[in-house]
Amino acid sequence: MKHMKIMIGLNLWIFAGWLLSSLMVFAERPPNGVLGTAGNLALETSGIMVDYAHPSRQKVPADWRSLSGAAGLNLNWEKDPSQPWFIEYQKVGRDWVASGLASGDKDKIRWGLKILEWGFSRMEPDGEFKHADCYHSASFFVEAVVHVILMLEASAFRAEFAGTLEVFKPRLLIAARWMIRPDIDALNWPDDNNYPRIFGERRYAHRRFLDAAAIGGVGLIFQDKPLIEKGGWLIRNGMAFQQPDGINPERGGPDTSYQALGLVYACRYYQTIADDAMRAEMEPTLKRGYAWLLGRIQVNGDIDATGNTRTGASGEPSRDGKPKRLDYHTTGVAVACWAQLTRNPDLELTARRVFEFDRKCRAE
Repeated sequence: MKHMKIMIGLNLWIFAGWLLSSLMVFAERPPNGVLGTAGNLALETSGIMVDYAHPSRQKVPADWRSLSGAAGLNLNWEKDPSQPWFIEYQKVGRDWVASGLASGDKDKIRWGLKILEWGFSRMEPDGEFKHADCYHSASFFVEAVVHVILMLEASAFRAEFAGTLEVFKPRLLIAARWMIRPDIDALNWPDDNNYPRIFGERRYAHRRFLDAAAIGGVGLIFQDKPLIEKGGWLIRNGMAFQQPDGINPERGGPDTSYQALGLVYACRYYQTIADDAMRAEMEPTLKRGYAWLLGRIQVNGDIDATGNTRTGASGEPSRDGKPKRLDYHTTGVAVACWAQLTRNPDLELTARRVFEFDRKCRAE
C-alpha cells in the first residue's frame, strides 16, 4: 500500500511537471492565433525564436550607420567587382528585422532595412538583378522583403517604419513582376507536359514553395491577381511533386535540409497568403512532408541524413565553394513553425532539441 502511494505521488509529480511545461509553451503564444500576419509575427517574436534563432543577431555592428549594407559574398564584390555577387545574401536583413522586433531594438530593425536597401539599389529598372542564377537568387530576396513588410505592418512599429516600407513596395512589385514575365517564367518554369526531362528549377521541390511565398506574398500585399495566381500554381505544383512517402525531392532524391527549408516557406504561404480553401488543399502535403522529416530527427536532436542528395557528407558546393553542411538551424525553425501551426508543445520540444544539438556541435 505504501509503495502504491509513492507511485501515485510520483506519477502526479511527473504529470504536474508536464502540465506546467505545456502551459509555459502555450503562454509564449499571444491570444491572436497563428494564422495571418499576426501569427507570423508571433512566431518570430516567440520564446523559442528568441532563445535559438536570434542570438546571432544580438547586437548591430558598432559602425552600422557608416556601412553600405552589403552582406556575405557581396562584401567581397564591393572590394573587387570581378568577384561574383548574389542578391540572396541580402536576405539576412529579414533576420535582423525579426530580431529587432523580438527584442524591441529599433537599431536592429534599421540595420536590417539598410541591408535590404542595398539589395534594391542593385536592381535594374525592369526588376532584374544582373548576375548568375538571377531568378533563383531573387526569389530569396523578394520573399525576405515580403516577410519584413508583413511583420512590420503587424507590429507596434508600423507607423515608425511606414515611410521606408512605402519606398520598398513599388520596387518589390517590379521585382516580382519580372519573375512572372512570360519569357522569364517560361525559362524557369516551363510547361511540365512539354518537358519530360526534369531540369532547371523543376529539379528542386523547395523552390516551388519558396517562389510561391515570394510571388504570392507580393500578390497579397498588392492584391495583384496575376501574382496571386502564379503563387497558387507554384504551391499546387509543389504538392503534386511530393512523393507518396512525404519526400519533397531535390535533384531526384531526399534531402533533410532542403525538406526543412521548403517546409518553412510552405508554412509561411499557408499561414499568411493562403485562403481557407488553399489551406485545406495544403494540409495533407504538409502533414506528409513533416512526418517524413520528423522521422529523421533523433531523440538527441541529431538528424539522420542517410541518402541526402545535396547536404551532409556528400554535400554539393555552396556559393562560396564549401560543401553544404546539414542545416540544423533551418530544421529547428521548420519544426517550430509546424509546432505553432498545430499548437503542439511536443513538437516545440523537438525543435528545441534540434537547436540544442546544433548549438552543441558549433561549440565543439
